[in-house]
Amino acid sequence: MEPIEIYTSKRKSVLILLLSVALVVASIWVLTSGEFDYEDTTLVKVASVAGILLFGLGIIVSIKRLVKSELALIIAPEGLNINPKKSLDEFIPWDEILGFDEVSIKGTKIVIIVVKNPSHWIDKETSALKRKMMLFNVKNYQSPFNITANVLDRNHEELMAELSLAHDKYA
Repeated sequence: MEPIEIYTSKRKSVLILLLSVALVVASIWVLTSGEFDYEDTTLVKVASVAGILLFGLGIIVSIKRLVKSELALIIAPEGLNINPKKSLDEFIPWDEILGFDEVSIKGTKIVIIVVKNPSHWIDKETSALKRKMMLFNVKNYQSPFNITANVLDRNHEELMAELSLAHDKYA
C-alpha cells in the first residue's frame, strides 16, 4: 500500500473564510457604531478588537489553505504521521497503536488514536502547551492523540474506514 496523504479541504476552507469575514465585519461594526447600552463600554471594545484579531487570523489561515491545501495526515505502512507539516515527532508506529475509538462532542465526531503507552508520548513532547493538551486528552479520552475530520478532505466515516483498514493490515 502506498502512503495515503490526507489534505485539508478547500470546500471547508471557503466556509471558514466566509464565516470569518462575516464575524470580522460584525466586530468592526460593533467597535465603530458607538451605540452601546452599557455604562462601561471597555469590555465591548475589547471583545470587538479580540473578534477582529481572532477572525482575521481565520481569514488568513483559510486563504492560505485555499491557495494550497496543507498536508494534514499520512497513513503509511510504517504508521501514522498526524501532523506531517510540523514535525516527524508526531509519527506513531503501528505497533504502538492499539486501535481507534470515536467520541462525539456537540455533534462533532472525533477519532481517538488509542496508543499503548500514553505517558511515553506526553514525556516526549517538548511544547508545554501541547503537553497540557495531551494530558487533557488522556484524562478525558485515555489517549493523547485525536483527529477530527472537520477540516479534512474526507468525512469522518471515510477517515475511520481508512484508518481501520490500515491498522488491520499493518498492526
